[in-house]
Amino acid sequence: MRFRFFICLLILLFLTTGCVVTNMVKGEYYLTEEDYKAGIQAFRIELQKKPNDHRIHYYLGRYYLGENLPKESLKYLKKAAKLDPNKANYFFWLGVAYSANKQRTMEWKSYLKAKKLNPNHLKNRIYLAHTQLERKKYEIALKNYLYVLRKKPDEPACLYNRALITNMLKRTGEERKAWIDYLNHYPSGPMARYATDHLNKLGDFTYRNHLIGFRTITLKKIEFKPFSSVITKDSKSFLDLLGTVLTHAKKISIHIVVYQKNNKNLARKRAKSIKKYLLTKYPKIETRRLKVSWFGVSEKIKIKKKRFYEPESVNFVTAAK
Repeated sequence: MRFRFFICLLILLFLTTGCVVTNMVKGEYYLTEEDYKAGIQAFRIELQKKPNDHRIHYYLGRYYLGENLPKESLKYLKKAAKLDPNKANYFFWLGVAYSANKQRTMEWKSYLKAKKLNPNHLKNRIYLAHTQLERKKYEIALKNYLYVLRKKPDEPACLYNRALITNMLKRTGEERKAWIDYLNHYPSGPMARYATDHLNKLGDFTYRNHLIGFRTITLKKIEFKPFSSVITKDSKSFLDLLGTVLTHAKKISIHIVVYQKNNKNLARKRAKSIKKYLLTKYPKIETRRLKVSWFGVSEKIKIKKKRFYEPESVNFVTAAK
């Protein structure tokens, strides 16, 4: 941390005192600080000295993109790529500039050029796959997403779009696994809710969306050790999310509804076990706000015109006032 601070301080000293530093160091400094206006001002002066320096054109293009001035950006990035046609990164950012200018065909061609120059430019692979997905070239887009995932298994856009493409290709088995893989990495947020909706339509309820008051939260299936009411460690982390929500939403009460086919007694024990865990770990939740119900049958879940039956499950329902 101290080393990084020292480097930043040194760069700042160079910039303010007029010491000579490379265009690359200066260029990256302004990008890191997101000080695009200062970068434009500094590099326009540099451009007068070296009008054919590809680095100067590249950084000006990046700064104008940062300032949401796509036409100016495109001009400089075009020039950078022309001056040095062997840099994949120039063609990647040129593609981004074409996208900002709504020139989709040129965007796609730029990403293809960047891929040819450097197949391992992962960000370019992702953006190229996005354009292929938009063009409904599902198979080739999927190949690019999979390529990135082999290098970076937790890349969110690739994980999500891999699942989306398998949905479009009607590869149900692959789709189910792909949604679960995405949710195992990113179990919260709007995209998690959409992923869960897709998963549930397949009749898989490994994850479910629960409406708690006015907020929808995604929870992984609450599980217990076999033949018992002992909550698993993984499930406790999701109950913690519910407990945190209920701690802050003090006016909300919920029903904890447990289903266990042919074993009503076990369903009762599991419902009470969840309630006990929440009350013990989150003492600000009043007992009366947690209502328990249990059934010795499968839960019937209706999605559009389809009905699914879960032999053992836990559901959380906001209590009506």
